[in-house]
Amino acid sequence: MKLIKTTALTLTTLLMSGTSAAGHHEKAEGAMLAAQPGQMIIIYHWPCADAERGLSLLKEMIAYERDASPHPYSAAPGIHEDGALVSVDVHPSAESMEKATAWQDADTRWQALLTGMADACGSLDDLTSSVVTMK
Repeated sequence: MKLIKTTALTLTTLLMSGTSAAGHHEKAEGAMLAAQPGQMIIIYHWPCADAERGLSLLKEMIAYERDASPHPYSAAPGIHEDGALVSVDVHPSAESMEKATAWQDADTRWQALLTGMADACGSLDDLTSSVVTMK
């Protein structure tokens, strides 16, 4: 439960900090939603032996996805309080998430980046994810 609360706080901070820093957060508007109803949020958590290298590869992977995926979604990298790598992905819908996952499975460059992360972090078996459907 602590992991879920911490991850939710991290997600909210990541999604709201960009808006605040950009000067678009007006006092009269109130806080913005972290995600809209119907969107899917996936929180990946991966303990990583070489977090610096792993984070660099994760950022490279996210940049690649942004340019190459035919199913756009947002993703933000981070480091969890326990030192693990974290990625918070927001997909427009469950269908879009499934299509993005199928693209990842079939894309050789994406798979090569995942293999590089496994080399830096350890076993893929240690990678966990939580899926949240926004209501």
